[in-house]
Amino acid sequence: MSKLESVLQFKRLVQDIFDNNEESLQRYGETRSIQLKTYLVESTIRDGKVPSFYGDWQPLDSSGWYVSNREDANKPLVLDATGKRVWRLFSLLSAGESDSAIENWIGLNRGLDYCWLQRSQLFLWRGREGWNERGVGIRFDDGLSPEDRQGYFSLKAWHGSDRLLPRLQDVITEAQGSFAIYSVRWERRSAGTSSELVECYSNGKITVNRAEDVEEALHFSSEIAERYEGALVEAEAQRNRKIVPFELDFSQEINLDAFSSKVQAGRGPMNLWLKEVESQKDFRRFHGVDLHTGDRMFLDLGPTYAYLSVPTPGCVNAAPRLAVIQGEDNAGKTTILQDGVEVFG
Repeated sequence: MSKLESVLQFKRLVQDIFDNNEESLQRYGETRSIQLKTYLVESTIRDGKVPSFYGDWQPLDSSGWYVSNREDANKPLVLDATGKRVWRLFSLLSAGESDSAIENWIGLNRGLDYCWLQRSQLFLWRGREGWNERGVGIRFDDGLSPEDRQGYFSLKAWHGSDRLLPRLQDVITEAQGSFAIYSVRWERRSAGTSSELVECYSNGKITVNRAEDVEEALHFSSEIAERYEGALVEAEAQRNRKIVPFELDFSQEINLDAFSSKVQAGRGPMNLWLKEVESQKDFRRFHGVDLHTGDRMFLDLGPTYAYLSVPTPGCVNAAPRLAVIQGEDNAGKTTILQDGVEVFG
């Protein structure tokens, strides 16, 4: 097909893919076309200049929408940068290509970050008419423990309307109380059939496994993007009004020495470069910067808690990033509070 020039062309392309996948399901019992992947990207870029990706972005006919300057027009990367703090990057590349491309784009551009979804955001559709939870992914890597003492837990359970192993739900429920949730799968049913199947990940990735209508599929990611942006804005406003830190509560005890070694190296997905300025048996204090923006930050850390302070006007996306990455790696189920109230929900 020719190069995309409009948002309508992009939507028609995605709708064709959905239709082809539905036809494949009917004929062969499986989808054979690529799946739409959406990445929610947190941005602090204020000058309106979108960082290049496969060369410069080409504007589409609608303000704030762009298409990447790739040769393969059948597998475009399309960016919706209309949000002030949260953008949506749509990909029709393979999962591996997409994940690698977004990792490089965010990693090479200061001011861009993933949207680190908390539990209440992953479970946003719980209880809504027509929507059903169809599975969950749970992870605990125990990455801060010595190798000879490391534990590991990983579970990804997808199910239909009939749960074939009822007692498995007891295991899932108990694991959710102790470990971090990194993905949730949702199904929307209408007229007795499945009309949408979507998987949401804790790093803001959303994969549409199947869908009948492109507008409904795009609305799914739009709603969670707006909610995340609203949570960022409200958390920063609360920080500015009361100058209160973020409190992170961990369900698992963490190794303070191992954490200190990681953040003082300034490497890894936490994207923090911190210097330990105080050390006690069950307490560490750090000063440093968030490499995502270069903003100053202060962290008090105990075995089962952390207090994170980001002075005004710094970006507070470090709070959900720390909660998700530490939670999945070694801290287990993690809750973020601000002045005693749960935030980023």
